[in-house]
Amino acid sequence: MKTKKFVLIALLTVAVLILAACQQQGGASVPADPVEAVKLIADKQKDIKSEHLDVTLDLTLQLAGLDSSTDPTAAQMSAMFKNFKASATLNGDVDSAQNNFQLSGSADLGPFTAMVAQGADKLTFDLVKVGDTMYSRALGKDWSSTNVASTGGASASTSISATQASAQLAEILKKAAKAEKLGDESIDGADSYHYKVTINPVDMLTQAANIAKSTGSASAQIDQAQIDQATALLKDSTIEVEMWVGKADLLIRQEKIHLNFNIKNIPGQTGASALLDLSILAKITKINQPLTITAPK
Repeated sequence: MKTKKFVLIALLTVAVLILAACQQQGGASVPADPVEAVKLIADKQKDIKSEHLDVTLDLTLQLAGLDSSTDPTAAQMSAMFKNFKASATLNGDVDSAQNNFQLSGSADLGPFTAMVAQGADKLTFDLVKVGDTMYSRALGKDWSSTNVASTGGASASTSISATQASAQLAEILKKAAKAEKLGDESIDGADSYHYKVTINPVDMLTQAANIAKSTGSASAQIDQAQIDQATALLKDSTIEVEMWVGKADLLIRQEKIHLNFNIKNIPGQTGASALLDLSILAKITKINQPLTITAPK
C-alpha cells in the first residue's frame, strides 16, 4: 500500500512539473530558426490596434576632417558637431485602427536647445492627431492645427497611417540579414522571448523611402545609382533591433533600435568622416486596451 501511495505521489509530482513547464513556455510557439521566428513576429504585429508608448532616444554625432578651404561653413560645422549629443523622450497613446494619436515629449538638443527652446532647458512638444487634423504645440504655448488630408507637400508626409508604418517596419524586419534568440525575460510581468535582429542599412533606407513615396512625395524616389552610393557609404555601418515579445501572443512589449553609421569619405569632403550613433528604446504597454483620443481644447 505504501509503495502504491509513493508511486501515486511521484506521478502527481511529475504531472505538476510538466504542467508548470507548459505554462512557462506560454501560448504561441515560434520557429526554431530565429530568422523565421522574426518573420512570424513581424507579421503578428498587425494585430495591435492600440497601445501606449514610452520612448527614449539618445544620439551622438562626430564629424572629423572637414575641409574649410572648399566649404566656408566647414569650420563651424566641425566645432558644432565634434562631439554632438542629444536626447529626447516621447510618450502617449496610439490608436492604429483609427490612425489617431496623442503624444507628448521633450528634447535636449545640446548647444541648440537654448536657441530652439527660447532659453528653456528642454524643448517640450505635444502632438495630437484626430481624423484629418494634426494639432501641435511647443513649450506649452497655443495649439496650432493642420489638415493632413492633403496629398501633397509637407502635409502628405504626416498623413501616413500608423497601420501602414507598422506594415513597413514589418517588411524591414522580414529582410533581416541575421537574427539570434537571446535569453527569455519578463517585461512588466509578461514572459517574453528576446531576439536580436541585424538589418542591412541600405534595406532600411530603401524601405523608409518607400514609406515617404507612398505619401506621394516625388523627391522620395531612389534610383539604382543612389542605392549604390548608399551601399558604399554605409558598408561599415550597422543596424540592430532587439525585441522582447510576449510568449502568449507574440506581440512586442519592448523594442530597442541601435543605429551606428560609420561614414568615411563624405561626398564633397574627401577624407572627412561622420560617426552617428542612435539608440531608441520603446516600451509598449496597454496593448489593445480601450483608449480615447480627443482634440485639444
